[in-house]
Amino acid sequence: MPLVLAATKYGCRVFDASAEADVELENRPIVALAPEPDGACVAVVEGRELWRRSADGTWSRVATAPASLECVLVADHTIYCGALEGAELFRCVDADAPERLEGFDNVPGRDEWHAGGPPLSVRSLTATADGHALMAAVHVGGIARSTDRGQTWTPTIPIEFDVHEVRAHRSLPVVAAAAAVGLCVSHDDGENWKVLADGLDPAYSLAVALLEDEVLFSVQDGPFPDRSQIWRWNIAIDENRLEQVRDGLPRFLEGKVDSAHLAAHDGRTALIDGGGNLWLSSNGSRDWQRVADDLQHAYGVVLLD
Repeated sequence: MPLVLAATKYGCRVFDASAEADVELENRPIVALAPEPDGACVAVVEGRELWRRSADGTWSRVATAPASLECVLVADHTIYCGALEGAELFRCVDADAPERLEGFDNVPGRDEWHAGGPPLSVRSLTATADGHALMAAVHVGGIARSTDRGQTWTPTIPIEFDVHEVRAHRSLPVVAAAAAVGLCVSHDDGENWKVLADGLDPAYSLAVALLEDEVLFSVQDGPFPDRSQIWRWNIAIDENRLEQVRDGLPRFLEGKVDSAHLAAHDGRTALIDGGGNLWLSSNGSRDWQRVADDLQHAYGVVLLD
């Protein structure tokens, strides 16, 4: 049965097709979640611990990182995790202790990265469908890209775009990023980018997720807004046209839809807004329903098989 997992300050909240299930790892802060194939996922627990949740709901500790973490990714049976401070990147293979990827410390232009309010951090990680390219969104440092499993990295997007989250398509060479300048998209696995912002006022985006034929992204008037919206861009049509997502959502959501708070998988979508409301759709970006209103201390959401 498809599941929705919400990472919260007080554990992992699990929702199935009909109602909420148990709270797992209760009273332990779940900082980040990353889906794996076949209904499993990896979580960052209490800042540094990496845990795996199997498809049957069993949790087991994998490893402990040497630094506090903000994001996690599973690609090609390897766990990658980004540090909350200092923009460090780690890789964990076969449950070994996470190793620091020193090549990430030598990205050309790294000396131009700077803290933008919060400390300099790796805010988001993604991998292309074929696993050829890894990408790390640095706040504030653009998007670094690697094609050798993280050994070496190259910059790809202007730092001043202020990227917050990056996500790759499951089957196409399309990558999308939520940035202060709007929605950034790539058709070549993240090598080259263009900005889409027509009709957006403001254009500030924090979250992004990809369906088979659409990119969804949040829009708000800055990092600490009172309200936000979800917009979409049609991948197949590939024009600059953007439109707001309603279809069951209110005109304005409460607070912001932050990075990691918008997820899409296999025709389903989920989001958590700044008011702690969990919205779900089983029909792409349409027919939304609010299923919970008490997730004010959430760190993110994922959809599992």
